[in-house]
Amino acid sequence: MSLADQSSAPFRTLERVYAELPLEIPTAVKNAYIRRTTADDFAPFDHPPDPFATRSIDPSDVQSFTGRAYPPYHEKAAQLGTVRGGDWDRTDDVTIIDEDYRHRYELYRADRFSESVFFESMRMRFEDGVAWPETPFVRRCLELAEDGEPSWRSLTSQEAILERCDRIDELYERIERNGYRSQRALGYGSVLGVTEEILVDIGRDGELLFVNGRHRLAIAKLLGLETVPVGVLVRHREWMRHRDRCARATSVVDHPDLRDLTS
Repeated sequence: MSLADQSSAPFRTLERVYAELPLEIPTAVKNAYIRRTTADDFAPFDHPPDPFATRSIDPSDVQSFTGRAYPPYHEKAAQLGTVRGGDWDRTDDVTIIDEDYRHRYELYRADRFSESVFFESMRMRFEDGVAWPETPFVRRCLELAEDGEPSWRSLTSQEAILERCDRIDELYERIERNGYRSQRALGYGSVLGVTEEILVDIGRDGELLFVNGRHRLAIAKLLGLETVPVGVLVRHREWMRHRDRCARATSVVDHPDLRDLTS
């Protein structure tokens, strides 16, 4: 049983466990504690991956969205090491579990990441130099704010949305100038830093399905970066079986979630 399946029992998320440990305990000890107390769904498989490890991927390989309930990044630390069967990796019929997201769902989702209103607006801003308020994404967010509805990062004021635009400009310029840096490189010492990376799920055929970190993924795509680190939340059961078969084979196809089998 994974942490994500423990909602019926008294349950503290990994973030709370980490926060409640005494501050004087070294980070390495805290990380060891988290690793020892974390449940996962890997027991039936012979070659389990490390749920806390990042994978180095080509940003252009993330094209589709996960089909899990939206937003799929709620309780993200509790989803580490989760394995699921079913058709969540192939469905377009996504259940919205948080009503606050219903008004903005169409801004973020499309058949492909690069076809979303959000990504097209990022492209317009950074490739065409369009002012943020003239992009369809921010224009719609400003309209929602005028009606008091949450939009970008749940912001409900036009002033806060425009301030957010400035921060995204700064993020783009920082990555363009200094390169893309992982959470560990930025000083996040906890193993839970993996949940602050760009997050993906892995479908039955190994497809990398977007979960969270859309700003950084969009910037990485627009800058043509060759690799970025990602964390993996949910893997399809058939993919885990494929991992086991690959581990028994004499050669392994190059895939970000198979490279650990050859090391």
